[in-house]
Formats: sequence, structure tokens, C-alpha cells
Amino acid sequence: MDRPLLAPISRRTLFGGAFAAATGLLAACSDSPAPSGDTGATTLRIGTPSDVLLGSIQRFQAHNQPLRRTVFDYLIDKNTDGTYRAALATQWEWNAQNTSLVLKLREDVTFHTGRAFGADDVLASINQATAGGSGVQAAQLLKRASGVAKTGPYEVTVTFGKPFTGYLDALAMLPIIDSETFAQLKDGKQVIGTGPFKWQSWTPGSKLDLVRYDNCWRGKANFETLAFSIIPDAQAMLAAMRSGSLDLALRMIARDADSLKSDSRFAVSSTVGYEMYVGVNVKVKPLDDIRVRQAVAYSLDRARIADQVYKGFATPGAVPWGEGTPGITKEQIAGNGYDVAKAKALLQEAGAVGTEVSIAALAAEPTYKSIQDIVQYGLEQVGFKVKPVSYDSAQFPQHVQAGDFPGLWITDVALTSMGQVTSLLTANPLTVGKNTSNFITPEYAALVEGVTSAQTAEQQAGSSTKLTDYLLQQAFHNSIAQAKTPIVGVKGLTGVSADLTLAIDLTQAKLSA
Repeated sequence: MDRPLLAPISRRTLFGGAFAAATGLLAACSDSPAPSGDTGATTLRIGTPSDVLLGSIQRFQAHNQPLRRTVFDYLIDKNTDGTYRAALATQWEWNAQNTSLVLKLREDVTFHTGRAFGADDVLASINQATAGGSGVQAAQLLKRASGVAKTGPYEVTVTFGKPFTGYLDALAMLPIIDSETFAQLKDGKQVIGTGPFKWQSWTPGSKLDLVRYDNCWRGKANFETLAFSIIPDAQAMLAAMRSGSLDLALRMIARDADSLKSDSRFAVSSTVGYEMYVGVNVKVKPLDDIRVRQAVAYSLDRARIADQVYKGFATPGAVPWGEGTPGITKEQIAGNGYDVAKAKALLQEAGAVGTEVSIAALAAEPTYKSIQDIVQYGLEQVGFKVKPVSYDSAQFPQHVQAGDFPGLWITDVALTSMGQVTSLLTANPLTVGKNTSNFITPEYAALVEGVTSAQTAEQQAGSSTKLTDYLLQQAFHNSIAQAKTPIVGVKGLTGVSADLTLAIDLTQAKLSA
């Protein structure tokens, strides 16, 4: 699963303000006086539906949302307009041919052990991400470099055989690890970063506590402690918010978040959009038949899913990208619309009426189960016999990477938030040569190459249009909607923000009366 989306967005304030300015990260991380009416609370109590997966800390996964901007940091950040802003790297400069990139690093950063951050840690983070079997999505971008070298204590130079400016996206997606303690990270013995909070204690499946790191380069956070409660049951999460046991709920299901909108005790907002889709394993019969895949596509009642499951937190759409993506039309977004008669005709033409297909979902995500029920109903209406399957949070990503689902599956692609090129090169369901659907054709490879190698806006738009038409026709990756993750906080909680990768930043968070 490629998580915890659309066109690139900047860091966003979810409570107590509008979008942050493009340069807001550094400003937001500096000390500022407590607002009038500050409750003096030292602990922020947060509910999250799933436990952290420390063995995959560099991967793009919703499970590690509590850590990506609390314990860890990135070299750079990406804004809504596709530009970048400084983080651990203060400057980056390309040569005239875009075949060499020099990164200048901050010299005032320390890890939570007190050790100084430097160029060696950047190299270690890249090497770890690109190691065989890492499963790190950013690795597909990082591997485009022909060389990465330390050219000073606080300088790294990256070289390329041919221009690839998309490398900056990789740096905006990759948490920087501590090379000295990374081996002890998986079991929670040493979880060391440079972020505003330090790892304190962890009871797997139950709770996670982070404590403020007062020497953070960003400045001192307002809360002394972040206390995460792991609450996989949706009703229990809702009850905890209503009872006053939590100050903030992450990834609450849309139905429950919607029910709190009218309660004056809470403020409800959301992160940026991400793509929900139904994937198809084309190696499994009868899904190797394009007519059967198209029947699946026409059986999807996207409007019902957006309305009943997401309650206003999603926009239905048949393509992975948002309307603002160059070359994407409203007709394409509405393509392969819900059409039972057309789906039945295609299935009958293929001689596959009554064929059993399995559809897998992540057991720990109630939203996915709700989508699974609606998709199952649609498939049965057009003539399939459906076998629902569920996997736990450890198994599901393994099947995404291995491409061995026994039929259909439901999950998300958050990487579309980083832009079309990056999602095509890094998201497991969309990559060329090996993807979750096992869809490998010369035509697809050529169309993706057209998008990723485009040098002008006109080329980008033309290539994008052709690729999207092909995706709709082949129906191996069937988008459902551009969805948003609800964030629910108590009234008086301000300064909660989310970046382009959906990571929650709590450095500036405050709770006022």
C-alpha cells in the first residue's frame, strides 16, 4: 500500500488557519509565545488507527504517519506549485545541463543522541533506501542518479547520466535516518532522528509516547509529550473523542468525522487528496481478458462510494490524477462510469458470467471494508461471483509489492500528491516493468516514458492525455476517487499541519482554552 494522492500541495494548517505560506515550514518551527488563553497542557493526546511499522520507516505508509515529521526530517519539502523549500538542506543547485546537483546542508542539526548531522548521514539514508529489498518507493527516483558523493562535511553532490530534475521529489519523500543506530530501529530499541520529538516508549498495538527534543534545529515544540493511543476500532476512536479522552484523531473514518462537524467541541478538517482504486491482477483468469477488466471498471459505483463512504471527503474519478494535471480532461475523469448494462454485455461477450473473483481489502481499515462491500455488490450485479478477502496491516503491503493478489484489491496511492511523474516512477501499482497488477506491455512502457521524459508543458500534456486514455482502456488500475483523510481535533487546538506526503507536523501545535 502506498500511502497515507493529485497535484502537488504545500504544507497546510489544518486547525486555526488557512494554507501556510510556501516558506512556512521554517517559520512554523521557530519558537513563538503561547496564545492568550493557553491551557498550559504539556501532553497532546492523539488517537491513531494503526501501529507504527518500524521496519519500513522510509516507505510511504500511513502507519508511520505519527513519526515522519515528529521524530524524523527531510532534506527538502515540496510546495503546491511544484517548487521546493529548504529543510535539512539549505540550498540545491543544478549545473547548466541538469546532470549535477549540489546539496548544501544545515550545520546546526543534531540527532537525538547529540551527534551532529552531516553528509555521511545523507549517503547512509540513500544507501539504505536503495538497498535490495527495501521496498522504499523513493528508491526508484534515487536510482536515476549515476553517483552520490560527499564533497564536504555538509555538502553532497549527485550526478546523472542524463537530466532528471525529478530527483528532488525523492529528497522530499525520504526521511533521514541515523546511520549509527538504524540497525536497532526495527525493534524499537533505538529510533533516532533529527525531528522535534524523541522516541520515549512503545507498547506495540497499544500506545506510543514521544517527548520533546529541546535542541531541535526547528526550535522547541510547544507540547512536551505526544501520547499516541492505537485504536483500530472506529467506534472506539469516535467514543474516545466524544468522551474527552483524546485531543486529536488521525485517519478517523469519514462517516465518524462527518458526525462531529455539528458538535461545537470539535474542529474537522482533512489532509490533501489521494487516489483510491481497485487493482486487477492480469495474471489471474479471467482478468487477463480486457473485456472482463472493463466490466469490472463499469461495475464501480464511484458516486455512491464518495457519498456514502467518504461523506464529502472525496471526489469520484476514474483516473489517478486530479483535474489540474496537464492534459487531463473532465471526460477522462468521468470515464468508465457506472454502467451495469455495458458491464453485463462485456462479461457475456467474454464468456465469463458467473466467474468467481476475489476482492481483497485491508482488515484494519473500516473505510476499505465499506468500499469493499459496495464494490462487491456492483460486481455481483453485473454477473460475477465474488469472494471477499481481508489481510492484516503487515500482510497487505507485502502483497502490493509482490503483485500476488488472487484477483482484485482495494487500496490507495498517496504518491499521486507528489505529481504525475513521481507517482508513475515510484507507486507500486503504476510502475513499468514490475507493478502490482503485473501489467507489462511495450505500449505502457512507451507511454510512461513519454510522460516522464517530457521537457515542455505541451509535451507533458500531450503525453499525459495519451497515457490516461490507455489506462482507461486497459482497466488494470481502476481509480475510484480522490479522497482526503479526515483530521479531527478539539476546539482550541491550533497549529496542526500536514505536508504534501500527508505527514502530520505538530511542532507548532497548541491547545488554548
